[in-house]
Amino acid sequence: MTTALRNSVAGGMYRHHAYYSSKNHRGNTTIDSDTSEDLLRDRRSSYSPHGGASVSETAIHRFSEDIPLLGKPAAKKRIYYMDIATADVSLVCLFLSILVVADENISWHLGVGNYQLIVIGFLLSIMSLCLSSVSPMLFVLLEARFGDSILQNYDAILRNKPLASKLGIVWRVVLILMLALPIGLSVAYKTFTGGHSSMKINGLDYIPNTTWIGMWAPPGITSDTGVSAFFNATTAFREATAQDLNGTEPPLPTFPQPYGYNILFLNETSVAALDTIRAEYVTAIQELLAAGEEWSITAPVTGTVASLSSLRTGNRAHFEESFISFCEEGNVGNKTIYANTELYNYWEFSLANGRMQSDQSWQILGLVPTKADCEEMSHYVNLYQVYRQRCWATWSVTRGGFQLVEGSCDETLLPFAQQQVTSWNVLALQNWYMSPLAEMLITFSGDNGRGNQSRWMTPYMATSVATMLWSRIAMQHQEKTMNFNSENFKMSWNIWQTENGTNLTYEEVGIHYPVDQDSQTILYSRPTLRKSPWLYLVFVSQPVLAIFILGFTVLLYSAPLGRGFGLVSILSGIEPRSLSSLDGASLSGELTKSVKLIMRPMHAEEVSTIKYRVVPSSEGNERGGDLARNVVYH
Repeated sequence: MTTALRNSVAGGMYRHHAYYSSKNHRGNTTIDSDTSEDLLRDRRSSYSPHGGASVSETAIHRFSEDIPLLGKPAAKKRIYYMDIATADVSLVCLFLSILVVADENISWHLGVGNYQLIVIGFLLSIMSLCLSSVSPMLFVLLEARFGDSILQNYDAILRNKPLASKLGIVWRVVLILMLALPIGLSVAYKTFTGGHSSMKINGLDYIPNTTWIGMWAPPGITSDTGVSAFFNATTAFREATAQDLNGTEPPLPTFPQPYGYNILFLNETSVAALDTIRAEYVTAIQELLAAGEEWSITAPVTGTVASLSSLRTGNRAHFEESFISFCEEGNVGNKTIYANTELYNYWEFSLANGRMQSDQSWQILGLVPTKADCEEMSHYVNLYQVYRQRCWATWSVTRGGFQLVEGSCDETLLPFAQQQVTSWNVLALQNWYMSPLAEMLITFSGDNGRGNQSRWMTPYMATSVATMLWSRIAMQHQEKTMNFNSENFKMSWNIWQTENGTNLTYEEVGIHYPVDQDSQTILYSRPTLRKSPWLYLVFVSQPVLAIFILGFTVLLYSAPLGRGFGLVSILSGIEPRSLSSLDGASLSGELTKSVKLIMRPMHAEEVSTIKYRVVPSSEGNERGGDLARNVVYH
């Protein structure tokens, strides 16, 4: 029998060779009728009528001396090292993606040029590749164990073709979802923009200049009188506290409340106009910032604080008597200066303070009836006292903005030397500020606008007084500070002196002063992804899914196919006679009907193998058996 089998195989090989060697005169391969019949006869005679192999496995191995056996026998493992490595790589990418977002230092450095998005996209792509490398094995196992074992399903799963012909609807949906998952995740993580990462920095590493703070005009503001700086400083306050369209006033804010770049609302009766960072320093910061980046600078500063005097609130009768005496004396003397501005609504704005070089730390102002005498005025005016106090401020500097975001002031007054800018100065406030103050306060005159019973009238007056003195003093010294040089810029006006007559420098009097790096905190913020649990869920979805897939793959260990299941394994164990039903699909790869792929493990003493057979899907529900543990299959 062996000799006959060898002769049959040899003859078949000869005829097979003759088939490929026969060519017509045009060079095209031709098949004559005799060769075709011989091939068909060889195909049919090699197998038993019942569909099993007529040649024993022992006989097949005897061909090894004639035909090289290239197949690599193997025993199925519950889990493969490659799968473990895939899971490890996926988990490492998950850890790195979370680290890239959660760690402030890493996310801050990657925030430049959207490198964070690039890195996360790369890591998600690797996790997607890991998932796609383990999912087909589970899918074919599920099809073999619980599905109909349809050949087209196996083919579509292995080739990842959700639009393949005759693919089952369930697998079509699954494959589409598996293709859509990485696309959806790559879109989802980009929706978590709007976050930021911050890092504490040393300002000298970026701008090699000492931080100077003082009574500086903000960037872009120049003024000889201080009026433009006054309006610029109070605009944000006025807009934030204005009435709505229905005439309703906003509630008083939580204290302290910042407005603009230097107004700090301390309480209902006190407002501070804080010294600011030198304009050139702010401009230098803005030039180095990219879009969306920010410097948050926290530093000790001095504030010009205007507060409603306790004389006004504690004993009104005593205050009015003192004011009447003061008013009548001032009208005939040279100690004080009064000025009134007609508002043309039967009300006037009145401002009184010290004349010429004098104590400017007190300001009396109010909205009074037109042509009121001193006694009548005493019912409407208010006394505000102005002091220089130690404060803290936090500014936000962006590429297009400079804003005070937080601040506080203690109640400790600065030494006398640093009070002289308000307590011993020549400001001539009535010459420049009557119209600006009238515009600021006219809404509180009588029954007009908000009326003089509004809770916002006192804060508005305190803001007006503090900003008026701050802006006037800042602009007085603008010409001397435009070309600022910390080495040469030492002495101030000779009107500011110590008790022994020594002139005070601008730093000693507190108009301008340096702040070292140890006394300030600078946080450099960059736009990054938001640190959201939902973002971490986007990261974790693929690795967790891959681990679940590997776990279910282990549970389906006994299914009669392994990690190498594919074209080679099927061709190695296919029953050739069953392939007749596939004729006609050599190029298209498509069949008109669904067919089943039956897998049957064959166990023998010498050789164990897995046989595959293709049958129409209508031929029953035959299923293969289970693989034996630790058995090598050929």
